[in-house]
Order: sequence, then structure tokens, then C-alpha cells
Amino acid sequence: MLQHSKIIRSRDKWKQKAVQRAEELREHRKTQRRYRQKMEQLQAQIRALEQAAEVKKAHRQPPRPGIWLT
Repeated sequence: MLQHSKIIRSRDKWKQKAVQRAEELREHRKTQRRYRQKMEQLQAQIRALEQAAEVKKAHRQPPRPGIWLT
């Protein structure tokens, strides 16, 4: 009976470790997903700012001759 008790206790510890490991992995994946989404948002924002800068640069008029800029 003693060995049966040891086996059950050992199995319970194994199950507990497996459940804990699964929870840690799940949390890790959630965190990675959040970071990935944040990176995508920031990259989209960078692209939008770069496009706005290009449009602004394309619409800029050269200074007229004879006018000094100081």
C-alpha cells in the first residue's frame, strides 16, 4: 500500500508541474502576441509618418529667385 501511495503522489506532482508549465507557456504566448501587435502598430505609424513626409516634401515649392531667405 505504501508504494501505491508513492505512485499516486508522484503522479500528482507530475500533473501539477505539467499544468504549471502549460500556464507559463500560455502566458508567454499571450505576451508575445501583445508585443507583436504593438510592433505592427508602431510600424504602421512609422509608415504613415514617412508617407506624410514624402507628400509634404513633394508639395514644397522652391524659393523664388531674387528673394533672400534669412
